[in-house]
Amino acid sequence: MAEATTKAVKRQSWWPLIWGLLALLLCPLLPFLDVIIPIQQTLLLLVPIVAACSIVGWKLGGRLALAVVWIAFSIWMLLQPAGEPGTQYDQMARGWAVLLSASFGLVSLWGTTTPFFSRALAAVGLAIGIGFLIALTSPSGIARFQHAAGEELTRRASAMIGKVQAGLDDPDSRAALEKFPGLESVDEQAIEVMRELPSQAATLLPALLALESLAVLAFGWGLYRRLSPVQIGPPLSQLTEFRFNDQLVWGLAVGATLCLLPAFEAGKNAGYNLLLFFGMLYLIRGIGVLAWIARGRYALIVVLGLIPQVFIVVTLALGLGDTWIDLRRRAKSG
Repeated sequence: MAEATTKAVKRQSWWPLIWGLLALLLCPLLPFLDVIIPIQQTLLLLVPIVAACSIVGWKLGGRLALAVVWIAFSIWMLLQPAGEPGTQYDQMARGWAVLLSASFGLVSLWGTTTPFFSRALAAVGLAIGIGFLIALTSPSGIARFQHAAGEELTRRASAMIGKVQAGLDDPDSRAALEKFPGLESVDEQAIEVMRELPSQAATLLPALLALESLAVLAFGWGLYRRLSPVQIGPPLSQLTEFRFNDQLVWGLAVGATLCLLPAFEAGKNAGYNLLLFFGMLYLIRGIGVLAWIARGRYALIVVLGLIPQVFIVVTLALGLGDTWIDLRRRAKSG
Protein backbone atom coordinates (compact mmCIF):
# COMPACT_ATOMS: atom_id res chain seq x y z
CA MET A 1 0.00 0.00 0.00
CA ALA A 2 2.81 2.38 0.82
CA GLU A 3 4.06 2.06 -2.76
CA ALA A 4 0.90 3.78 -3.96
CA THR A 5 1.66 6.83 -1.83
CA THR A 6 2.75 9.90 -3.74
CA LYS A 7 4.52 12.90 -2.35
CA ALA A 8 3.52 16.45 -3.25
CA VAL A 9 6.29 17.82 -5.44
CA LYS A 10 5.09 21.38 -5.35
CA ARG A 11 2.80 23.08 -2.87
CA GLN A 12 -0.34 24.42 -4.53
CA SER A 13 -1.54 27.94 -3.89
CA TRP A 14 -4.23 28.32 -1.24
CA TRP A 15 -5.90 31.39 -2.77
CA PRO A 16 -7.95 29.70 -5.54
CA LEU A 17 -9.16 27.14 -3.01
CA ILE A 18 -10.02 29.81 -0.42
CA TRP A 19 -12.10 31.80 -2.92
CA GLY A 20 -13.77 28.60 -4.09
CA LEU A 21 -14.58 27.52 -0.53
CA LEU A 22 -16.09 30.95 0.21
CA ALA A 23 -18.31 30.59 -2.86
CA LEU A 24 -19.22 27.05 -1.79
CA LEU A 25 -20.32 28.28 1.63
CA LEU A 26 -22.08 31.48 0.53
CA CYS A 27 -23.83 30.50 -2.73
CA PRO A 28 -26.39 28.21 -1.00
CA LEU A 29 -27.52 31.25 1.04
CA LEU A 30 -28.23 33.47 -1.99
CA PRO A 31 -31.76 34.02 -3.36
CA PHE A 32 -32.88 31.37 -5.86
CA LEU A 33 -29.74 29.29 -5.27
CA ASP A 34 -30.94 28.50 -1.76
CA VAL A 35 -33.96 26.79 -3.30
CA ILE A 36 -32.13 24.69 -5.91
CA ILE A 37 -29.11 23.57 -3.83
CA PRO A 38 -30.38 20.53 -1.90
CA ILE A 39 -28.05 20.64 1.12
CA GLN A 40 -27.59 24.24 2.19
CA GLN A 41 -25.04 23.39 4.89
CA THR A 42 -22.17 22.53 2.55
CA LEU A 43 -19.77 22.11 5.49
CA LEU A 44 -21.86 19.08 6.45
CA LEU A 45 -20.69 17.43 3.23
CA LEU A 46 -17.19 18.91 3.04
CA VAL A 47 -15.86 17.94 6.47
CA PRO A 48 -16.64 14.17 6.27
CA ILE A 49 -15.15 14.07 2.77
CA VAL A 50 -11.85 15.52 4.03
CA ALA A 51 -12.03 13.04 6.93
CA ALA A 52 -12.45 10.16 4.45
CA CYS A 53 -9.44 11.40 2.46
CA SER A 54 -7.42 11.65 5.70
CA ILE A 55 -8.28 8.07 6.63
CA VAL A 56 -7.17 6.85 3.20
CA GLY A 57 -4.02 8.96 3.52
CA TRP A 58 -3.28 7.42 6.92
CA LYS A 59 -3.70 3.93 5.44
CA LEU A 60 -1.10 4.93 2.84
CA GLY A 61 1.40 6.17 5.43
CA GLY A 62 0.05 9.61 6.30
CA ARG A 63 -0.36 11.21 9.71
CA LEU A 64 -2.84 9.63 12.11
CA ALA A 65 -3.30 12.96 13.91
CA LEU A 66 -4.74 14.57 10.76
CA ALA A 67 -7.28 11.76 10.39
CA VAL A 68 -8.26 11.94 14.07
CA VAL A 69 -8.81 15.72 13.92
CA TRP A 70 -11.03 15.52 10.85
CA ILE A 71 -12.97 12.51 12.17
CA ALA A 72 -13.69 14.45 15.39
CA PHE A 73 -14.71 17.51 13.34
CA SER A 74 -16.99 15.29 11.21
CA ILE A 75 -18.70 13.78 14.25
CA TRP A 76 -19.33 17.28 15.61
CA MET A 77 -20.75 18.45 12.25
CA LEU A 78 -22.99 15.38 11.94
CA LEU A 79 -24.42 16.05 15.41
CA GLN A 80 -25.54 19.53 14.31
CA PRO A 81 -29.03 19.88 12.78
CA ALA A 82 -29.26 20.40 9.03
CA GLY A 83 -32.23 22.67 8.41
CA GLU A 84 -35.13 22.40 10.82
CA PRO A 85 -34.14 20.02 13.67
CA GLY A 86 -35.96 16.70 13.78
CA THR A 87 -37.37 16.89 10.25
CA GLN A 88 -36.99 14.18 7.64
CA TYR A 89 -34.79 16.53 5.63
CA ASP A 90 -32.46 16.89 8.63
CA GLN A 91 -32.01 13.11 8.79
CA MET A 92 -31.67 12.79 5.02
CA ALA A 93 -28.98 15.47 4.76
CA ARG A 94 -26.84 13.95 7.50
CA GLY A 95 -27.37 10.45 6.12
CA TRP A 96 -26.25 11.58 2.66
CA ALA A 97 -23.11 13.19 4.14
CA VAL A 98 -22.12 9.87 5.72
CA LEU A 99 -23.03 7.86 2.61
CA LEU A 100 -21.13 10.12 0.21
CA SER A 101 -17.94 10.35 2.28
CA ALA A 102 -17.92 6.59 2.96
CA SER A 103 -18.42 5.83 -0.75
CA PHE A 104 -15.61 8.18 -1.74
CA GLY A 105 -13.30 6.68 0.87
CA LEU A 106 -13.98 3.14 -0.37
CA VAL A 107 -13.49 4.10 -4.03
CA SER A 108 -10.22 5.86 -3.15
CA LEU A 109 -8.94 2.78 -1.31
CA TRP A 110 -9.71 0.57 -4.31
CA GLY A 111 -7.75 2.71 -6.79
CA THR A 112 -5.08 5.14 -5.60
CA THR A 113 -3.98 5.95 -9.16
CA THR A 114 -7.49 6.62 -10.48
CA PRO A 115 -8.06 10.27 -11.51
CA PHE A 116 -10.26 12.34 -9.22
CA PHE A 117 -13.23 12.77 -11.53
CA SER A 118 -13.57 9.03 -12.14
CA ARG A 119 -13.48 8.45 -8.37
CA ALA A 120 -16.02 11.18 -7.72
CA LEU A 121 -18.44 9.86 -10.35
CA ALA A 122 -18.09 6.32 -8.99
CA ALA A 123 -18.61 7.53 -5.40
CA VAL A 124 -21.71 9.57 -6.28
CA GLY A 125 -23.11 6.67 -8.32
CA LEU A 126 -22.47 4.23 -5.45
CA ALA A 127 -24.05 6.58 -2.90
CA ILE A 128 -27.10 7.20 -5.08
CA GLY A 129 -27.51 3.48 -5.69
CA ILE A 130 -27.42 2.70 -1.96
CA GLY A 131 -29.72 5.63 -1.23
CA PHE A 132 -32.16 4.38 -3.87
CA LEU A 133 -32.23 0.94 -2.26
CA ILE A 134 -32.82 2.50 1.17
CA ALA A 135 -35.66 4.59 -0.28
CA LEU A 136 -37.29 1.55 -1.89
CA THR A 137 -37.21 -0.43 1.35
CA SER A 138 -38.51 2.42 3.55
CA PRO A 139 -42.20 3.25 4.19
CA SER A 140 -43.76 5.28 1.32
CA GLY A 141 -40.60 4.72 -0.73
CA ILE A 142 -39.11 7.48 -2.87
CA ALA A 143 -42.19 9.70 -2.51
CA ARG A 144 -41.35 10.25 1.18
CA PHE A 145 -37.89 11.55 0.31
CA GLN A 146 -39.25 13.85 -2.39
CA HIS A 147 -41.88 15.15 0.02
CA ALA A 148 -39.26 15.85 2.70
CA ALA A 149 -37.06 17.71 0.20
CA GLY A 150 -40.06 19.64 -1.13
CA GLU A 151 -41.01 20.74 2.38
CA GLU A 152 -37.50 22.01 3.11
CA LEU A 153 -37.18 23.84 -0.21
CA THR A 154 -40.64 25.38 0.26
CA ARG A 155 -39.62 26.56 3.73
CA ARG A 156 -36.56 28.30 2.29
CA ALA A 157 -38.58 29.85 -0.53
CA SER A 158 -41.24 31.08 1.92
CA ALA A 159 -38.56 32.70 4.08
CA MET A 160 -37.11 34.51 1.08
CA ILE A 161 -40.55 35.55 -0.19
CA GLY A 162 -41.30 36.92 3.28
CA LYS A 163 -38.18 39.09 3.16
CA VAL A 164 -39.00 40.42 -0.30
CA GLN A 165 -42.63 41.08 0.70
CA ALA A 166 -41.51 42.88 3.86
CA GLY A 167 -39.35 45.13 1.69
CA LEU A 168 -42.31 45.88 -0.57
CA ASP A 169 -44.46 46.78 2.43
CA ASP A 170 -41.81 48.93 4.11
CA PRO A 171 -42.63 52.69 3.78
CA ASP A 172 -39.05 53.65 2.91
CA SER A 173 -38.86 50.93 0.28
CA ARG A 174 -42.23 51.99 -1.13
CA ALA A 175 -40.89 55.52 -1.58
CA ALA A 176 -37.89 54.19 -3.50
CA LEU A 177 -40.10 51.94 -5.63
CA GLU A 178 -42.26 54.91 -6.61
CA LYS A 179 -39.19 56.56 -8.10
CA PHE A 180 -38.31 53.37 -10.02
CA PRO A 181 -41.63 51.66 -10.86
CA GLY A 182 -39.92 48.84 -12.76
CA LEU A 183 -38.30 47.50 -9.59
CA GLU A 184 -41.64 46.54 -8.07
CA SER A 185 -42.54 44.36 -11.06
CA VAL A 186 -39.10 42.69 -10.83
CA ASP A 187 -39.72 41.87 -7.16
CA GLU A 188 -43.18 40.50 -7.95
CA GLN A 189 -41.77 38.32 -10.73
CA ALA A 190 -39.08 37.07 -8.34
CA ILE A 191 -41.78 36.10 -5.84
CA GLU A 192 -43.65 34.14 -8.52
CA VAL A 193 -40.48 32.31 -9.55
CA MET A 194 -39.68 31.50 -5.93
CA ARG A 195 -43.14 29.99 -5.49
CA GLU A 196 -42.67 27.70 -8.48
CA LEU A 197 -39.07 26.62 -7.84
CA PRO A 198 -39.51 24.26 -4.84
CA SER A 199 -41.75 21.77 -6.64
CA GLN A 200 -39.51 21.74 -9.72
CA ALA A 201 -36.32 21.42 -7.65
CA ALA A 202 -37.82 18.54 -5.64
CA THR A 203 -38.48 16.66 -8.90
CA LEU A 204 -34.86 17.21 -9.97
CA LEU A 205 -33.45 16.40 -6.53
CA PRO A 206 -31.24 13.42 -7.61
CA ALA A 207 -29.46 15.44 -10.32
CA LEU A 208 -29.09 18.54 -8.15
CA LEU A 209 -27.76 16.48 -5.24
CA ALA A 210 -25.30 14.65 -7.49
CA LEU A 211 -24.00 17.92 -8.97
CA GLU A 212 -23.62 19.50 -5.53
CA SER A 213 -21.84 16.38 -4.29
CA LEU A 214 -19.36 16.44 -7.18
CA ALA A 215 -18.56 20.09 -6.44
CA VAL A 216 -18.01 19.45 -2.73
CA LEU A 217 -15.90 16.37 -3.47
CA ALA A 218 -13.63 18.49 -5.67
CA PHE A 219 -13.15 21.09 -2.92
CA GLY A 220 -12.61 18.39 -0.30
CA TRP A 221 -9.99 16.75 -2.53
CA GLY A 222 -8.22 20.08 -3.07
CA LEU A 223 -8.28 20.90 0.65
CA TYR A 224 -6.83 17.53 1.64
CA ARG A 225 -4.02 17.83 -0.94
CA ARG A 226 -2.95 21.11 0.64
CA LEU A 227 -3.11 19.78 4.20
CA SER A 228 -1.22 16.51 3.77
CA PRO A 229 2.21 15.77 2.25
CA VAL A 230 1.01 12.21 1.53
CA GLN A 231 -1.22 12.23 -1.52
CA ILE A 232 -3.84 9.62 -2.33
CA GLY A 233 -4.12 10.28 -6.03
CA PRO A 234 -3.33 12.64 -8.91
CA PRO A 235 -4.06 16.38 -8.54
CA LEU A 236 -7.07 18.02 -10.14
CA SER A 237 -6.44 18.95 -13.75
CA GLN A 238 -6.80 22.52 -14.95
CA LEU A 239 -10.15 23.63 -16.37
CA THR A 240 -8.60 23.78 -19.85
CA GLU A 241 -7.83 20.04 -19.57
CA PHE A 242 -11.17 18.93 -18.13
CA ARG A 243 -12.58 15.90 -19.94
CA PHE A 244 -14.16 12.56 -19.07
CA ASN A 245 -15.02 9.23 -20.64
CA ASP A 246 -16.80 9.82 -23.93
CA GLN A 247 -19.21 6.96 -23.17
CA LEU A 248 -21.02 9.28 -20.75
CA VAL A 249 -22.74 10.80 -23.78
CA TRP A 250 -25.11 7.82 -23.50
CA GLY A 251 -26.43 9.36 -20.30
CA LEU A 252 -27.68 12.31 -22.33
CA ALA A 253 -29.04 9.98 -25.00
CA VAL A 254 -31.01 7.90 -22.48
CA GLY A 255 -32.31 11.05 -20.77
CA ALA A 256 -33.50 12.52 -24.09
CA THR A 257 -35.16 9.22 -25.00
CA LEU A 258 -37.08 9.05 -21.71
CA CYS A 259 -38.23 12.66 -22.08
CA LEU A 260 -39.20 12.67 -25.74
CA LEU A 261 -40.75 9.27 -26.46
CA PRO A 262 -44.38 8.82 -25.28
CA ALA A 263 -43.72 5.14 -24.57
CA PHE A 264 -41.48 6.16 -21.64
CA GLU A 265 -43.90 8.63 -20.06
CA ALA A 266 -43.51 6.99 -16.65
CA GLY A 267 -39.76 7.60 -16.73
CA LYS A 268 -39.92 11.25 -17.74
CA ASN A 269 -38.72 12.54 -14.36
CA ALA A 270 -35.73 10.20 -14.54
CA GLY A 271 -35.05 11.53 -18.03
CA TYR A 272 -35.08 15.13 -16.83
CA ASN A 273 -32.62 14.24 -14.07
CA LEU A 274 -30.29 12.54 -16.53
CA LEU A 275 -30.47 15.49 -18.92
CA LEU A 276 -29.71 17.98 -16.15
CA PHE A 277 -26.81 16.00 -14.66
CA PHE A 278 -25.03 15.01 -17.86
CA GLY A 279 -25.94 18.29 -19.53
CA MET A 280 -24.14 20.18 -16.75
CA LEU A 281 -21.09 17.92 -17.10
CA TYR A 282 -20.90 18.62 -20.82
CA LEU A 283 -21.48 22.32 -20.22
CA ILE A 284 -18.46 22.40 -17.87
CA ARG A 285 -16.45 20.43 -20.44
CA GLY A 286 -17.46 23.01 -23.02
CA ILE A 287 -16.27 25.81 -20.72
CA GLY A 288 -12.94 23.99 -20.50
CA VAL A 289 -12.69 23.83 -24.31
CA LEU A 290 -13.64 27.51 -24.53
CA ALA A 291 -10.98 28.40 -21.95
CA TRP A 292 -8.44 26.39 -23.98
CA ILE A 293 -9.40 28.23 -27.16
CA ALA A 294 -9.08 31.56 -25.30
CA ARG A 295 -5.61 30.47 -24.05
CA GLY A 296 -6.63 30.82 -20.41
CA ARG A 297 -7.92 34.38 -20.88
CA TYR A 298 -11.29 34.16 -19.17
CA ALA A 299 -12.57 37.54 -20.39
CA LEU A 300 -14.24 35.78 -23.36
CA ILE A 301 -16.07 33.42 -21.00
CA VAL A 302 -17.20 36.33 -18.82
CA VAL A 303 -18.50 38.27 -21.84
CA LEU A 304 -20.40 35.24 -23.15
CA GLY A 305 -21.76 34.65 -19.63
CA LEU A 306 -23.53 38.01 -19.83
CA ILE A 307 -25.78 36.46 -22.51
CA PRO A 308 -26.94 33.23 -20.79
CA GLN A 309 -28.75 31.73 -23.78
CA VAL A 310 -25.75 32.14 -26.08
CA PHE A 311 -23.37 30.94 -23.36
CA ILE A 312 -25.33 27.73 -22.74
CA VAL A 313 -25.68 26.91 -26.44
CA VAL A 314 -22.00 27.59 -27.21
CA THR A 315 -20.57 25.69 -24.24
CA LEU A 316 -22.92 22.71 -24.67
CA ALA A 317 -22.06 22.52 -28.38
CA LEU A 318 -18.34 22.65 -27.58
CA GLY A 319 -18.67 20.06 -24.80
CA LEU A 320 -20.64 17.61 -26.91
CA GLY A 321 -18.54 18.24 -30.00
CA ASP A 322 -15.42 17.50 -27.98
CA THR A 323 -16.66 13.91 -27.69
CA TRP A 324 -16.01 13.35 -31.39
CA ILE A 325 -13.66 16.22 -32.35
CA ASP A 326 -11.12 16.44 -29.55
CA LEU A 327 -9.36 19.65 -30.59
CA ARG A 328 -7.12 19.74 -27.53
CA ARG A 329 -5.77 16.22 -28.07
CA ARG A 330 -5.35 16.81 -31.80
CA ALA A 331 -3.39 20.00 -31.13
CA LYS A 332 -1.04 18.12 -28.77
CA SER A 333 -0.53 15.22 -31.19
CA GLY A 334 -0.01 17.62 -34.08
